[in-house]
Amino acid sequence: MMRARALFLLPAACLAWLHASPGRAGIDVGPDALTHYAYCVSQAKDRLFVYVLGRHLLYRCHDDIAVSYYNFLGRSHAREVVVHEPTGVYVYRQISGVGRCWFWMADEFGNPVAAYGCDIYVEI
Repeated sequence: MMRARALFLLPAACLAWLHASPGRAGIDVGPDALTHYAYCVSQAKDRLFVYVLGRHLLYRCHDDIAVSYYNFLGRSHAREVVVHEPTGVYVYRQISGVGRCWFWMADEFGNPVAAYGCDIYVEI
């Protein structure tokens, strides 16, 4: 009974911490943002796209989950940056305070590509 109660209260405590933390003031904790975040983390866990990077965990989601999150960020007027990298051209939309979603629009040779993904970083 006590364990079930603790699991129920955990999300509320996390939301309160995110909302109250001065260093995390830019994180969107609205219901839609949290839904996209949760779907992305869940898919990353299901498909084993979770990576340990020093003091952070990287959750990477793809496919429809990433497309949905990317479009949500566009509707939310998230900061967007077009970047030319050695592997191609990407459009990044920032997930405020926790990561970014990306659209890979051209490969390194300039050929059109259409792939989406999101990277969420969590401090451990």
